[in-house]
Amino acid sequence: MRAVELIESFYRERELGVPQRLRRFLADDVIWREPEVGDHMGELRGPDAVIDMMVHASAATGGTFSLKVAEAIEVTGHCSVVVEWTAVKNGQMLSGRELAVFSVTADQISAALFLPENLAHDREFWSER
Repeated sequence: MRAVELIESFYRERELGVPQRLRRFLADDVIWREPEVGDHMGELRGPDAVIDMMVHASAATGGTFSLKVAEAIEVTGHCSVVVEWTAVKNGQMLSGRELAVFSVTADQISAALFLPENLAHDREFWSER
């Protein structure tokens, strides 16, 4: 499977709201780097840590956290996507975009790095208040 197809499938599956179904997309030694904008983010290692972060994000937003791939490009073994996302937390709506860079090995995500468009905005929204 091409890297871009794997990542698009991952995001489609994530929209279904069953985080454990994402395990098949994640390598056992996956390294997932989210900006440190909330207690549940930062550098995560292994599928359990990644899935726990997704569960926390969903719970913090009452299940409103939604991500969509807007654009994608790939080179051998890597895929970069622009992700558009929306969420509601404590009655506050936020939307944003980020660049996500994925490494793919043996049809699984082996690494991910997320670069938000507006880090200060994300930090305010995801703070544990």
